[in-house]
Amino acid sequence: MRSAFFFVIGLAVLFVNKLRYGLRGYREPRPFAPTDITRAIAYDRNVVEQWQKALHDYTGETIDGKVVLELGPGAELGTALFLLDRGARRYLTVDANRLIDQTPYRFYEELLRDLDHAQELQPELEKTLTGKDDRITYVVDSTFDLTKLPKQEIDLVVSQAAFEHFDHVEKTIEQLGHCVKSGGVLIAEIDTMTHTGVLRTRDPLNIYRYSNLLYKFARFSGIPNRVRPSHYKSLFEQNGWYNVEIIPLQTMIKEEMELVRPQLAKSFQGNDADMHILTFLLCATKR
Repeated sequence: MRSAFFFVIGLAVLFVNKLRYGLRGYREPRPFAPTDITRAIAYDRNVVEQWQKALHDYTGETIDGKVVLELGPGAELGTALFLLDRGARRYLTVDANRLIDQTPYRFYEELLRDLDHAQELQPELEKTLTGKDDRITYVVDSTFDLTKLPKQEIDLVVSQAAFEHFDHVEKTIEQLGHCVKSGGVLIAEIDTMTHTGVLRTRDPLNIYRYSNLLYKFARFSGIPNRVRPSHYKSLFEQNGWYNVEIIPLQTMIKEEMELVRPQLAKSFQGNDADMHILTFLLCATKR
């Protein structure tokens, strides 16, 4: 009964989201509004600190002097300002939708008060918001085509809970190989859980209950792509990356996993799917 309940509820949510996002696009990348300024600034600061720690743990390096590419920045450019304030040389980003218009300018006013190099960075922000990119380059492309980025050797690629929303993961990884320099590093946190708030804590693997055919029928732009950790690792290795590490961040306990496993679609029941991994950090180096 519990399995059938979650199956039906999850499927209903998928089709409601298909209708909602089909009409206006996927425009809610975070579980809080961009007008929640204090929370948004704290979120961005925490994300950048996690990237810095992961980069240091993985390579022993810092972001000083690096050209950074962020994939899918969301509703504002807070991470750009934090990265530049902490030593990055240049910041580029690409997104499928122009979401930064949702964020009031007072968000940046509050954030800049916390930065050591606010006087230097505010003019850069103004240029970008008016379409005159310089140290901050913001590209919007509905096809998420990384070849439309300005020619620049990328030292570091970062991403926070964005990869799982890419419609064409293979294409994105392939294109990264053409713009990241040899020795460049990728640090990405990937969230493979069900994203719907009401189901996320109660049935975190809900999206894996459905066959590929049924899930494809419910598809909308931004729907979680259900790519598993081992598949990400394989795709990066096939496209010229090495030392690919999968670091679990949030996992299911074994007993709970074994109860849920038989309820999942067959393609996700095997041990090679690593269904106990709910969120993870992916680190890789470009050859």
